[in-house]
Amino acid sequence: MRSIKNHKPSNHESGGGKTDIKGETDALAQKYAGKSESELIGELMKTATAAKRDGTFSAQQLDEFVQFVSPSLDDESRSRLAYLVGMIKGN
Repeated sequence: MRSIKNHKPSNHESGGGKTDIKGETDALAQKYAGKSESELIGELMKTATAAKRDGTFSAQQLDEFVQFVSPSLDDESRSRLAYLVGMIKGN
């Protein structure tokens, strides 16, 4: 899994050689826009399963992701995310 904390977007550069994190974030948001909650959950589970299988899964990076997205979620969504994270971690 890729870390959000030390995120280095690929092939996205803006003026002055600085990486364009907003551009990559917008691209990801567009990729998942219009998907249902069940489709998003399926994608999350598929990604986590693949990361575990290929040895790139990191519980710490998953926690960083949760900290990153939690402020933009309502209480119900945070609760569902916590449940999914528990499933992914095997708790």
